[in-house]
Amino acid sequence: MSWHNRRCTSLPCLLAVVATVLAGNAAAEEGVKSLPHVNDCSMCMKCHVDGEPPKKAIAAEDLMPDHFMPQDVSEKQKKPVCEECRGCTHQLTVLVSSGKKRIFGREFNDEGGASPNWLFLAPTSRTHSGKAIVKVACIPVSKHNSKVHPKCMAEPASRFAKLYLAIEMLAEDCGLQDIIPKVWVEHVNGVIPGVGYHIRWLGIWMEQAEGISLENLVRLGTPMMHPNELLNILHNKMNKSQVVAAAIFDLITSQCDRHAQNLFINEDGSVMLIDNERAFYENQWCALDSILLPTTKKFTINVMENAWVNKFKDWGDKEPQCWANAALLFDYRCYVEGGKLGKKWPPKVQRCLRKIKSMKATDLLLEYGFPNMHTAVALRNRSLAMLEEGFEYALTMGFPRNPNPWRYKFAPPCCKIKHTDTYRCAHEWKPDTAIPKGDPIGGGPWKREQPDPGTYEGGTVF
Repeated sequence: MSWHNRRCTSLPCLLAVVATVLAGNAAAEEGVKSLPHVNDCSMCMKCHVDGEPPKKAIAAEDLMPDHFMPQDVSEKQKKPVCEECRGCTHQLTVLVSSGKKRIFGREFNDEGGASPNWLFLAPTSRTHSGKAIVKVACIPVSKHNSKVHPKCMAEPASRFAKLYLAIEMLAEDCGLQDIIPKVWVEHVNGVIPGVGYHIRWLGIWMEQAEGISLENLVRLGTPMMHPNELLNILHNKMNKSQVVAAAIFDLITSQCDRHAQNLFINEDGSVMLIDNERAFYENQWCALDSILLPTTKKFTINVMENAWVNKFKDWGDKEPQCWANAALLFDYRCYVEGGKLGKKWPPKVQRCLRKIKSMKATDLLLEYGFPNMHTAVALRNRSLAMLEEGFEYALTMGFPRNPNPWRYKFAPPCCKIKHTDTYRCAHEWKPDTAIPKGDPIGGGPWKREQPDPGTYEGGTVF
């Protein structure tokens, strides 16, 4: 029997074990130091984390498009391929393969999201969990094993980084920071596992949201959740105050991509909103689209059939049906007195709206670091409507404003859902299934061959 399988209790024996371990570690360190540096490799299949991260904090002037993309592509390609190297500062894990999450008594795969950008999980000291999600643009490797060469979208990455940081500051001012993950911009220096491509530019880092997305909670999980268990969570455990706060957040930031994958709920009932960069009228076309906001398209699709709302060609002359999708329990009207929020703002939101009113758009541009003037103007206009006219006016008549084909009538709230053959409203509920005239996809005029099933000019009646 070898010495390390015997009991080692004497001082000489213990000292020998410690010396052996230290010698092994020293040899391993020397072995790593002898490896080529990642900067000297075109590709590296395994990179040891022994590099020093930049000590200089990222400043506003660093958030330029050139800093969200590689700058040395030609030089890098001339270097050798390394099986093993050193010099990385981050050990990256591709998010979709980072593991499983056990929550609500079942297992869910980690969510990779619908973004074309690569998403990684990386260690960090800036979150309670010790890890963060890192979103990186301009990686010349397809995320989905496609033969299509991905485009480098450095300008949008820079713009979205500025929007994320503006949202972070605004949420702090308005007392809404507990419903969004912490976000920052930091240099990334690591290789893609199994690919070996060296990432060496800025990425958007964000705290990994606790909980699971509403999309996965409803549709996935092993074993799959029974509808009655899901309804019990949403009726009895969900934090209703945070649902109202989430609606306020989506309105003041003019959110345009709040679908069920971007809305998380945790076992304690807390709610978290992720992927918030489609905001402040950034594309100068979509002003609001959220499952949390009645009269928007994403909300309306949860009221009536998607094929009807999007005016699919093969719809025919069927009568649209209204099923109460579980997302309707995130309707703020169910949790405020009289079903209207009006001007009944939480104190911090009230102070925040007054602060914004006191500032010009040029001041807001500098205060929050917006990427351009029209996003700062969007915040000011929306906030003024909220402060002076109330939530519902700002939602339906305030600016920025959607094209008319995306401005739907209010559906009545469904605040209690039951499951029979499908999800149905548990109280009297008769939504008007009329939809606006025009193209529901692009928001422009109707140009398809078949007659437009829309019957009213969107935005003229709610």
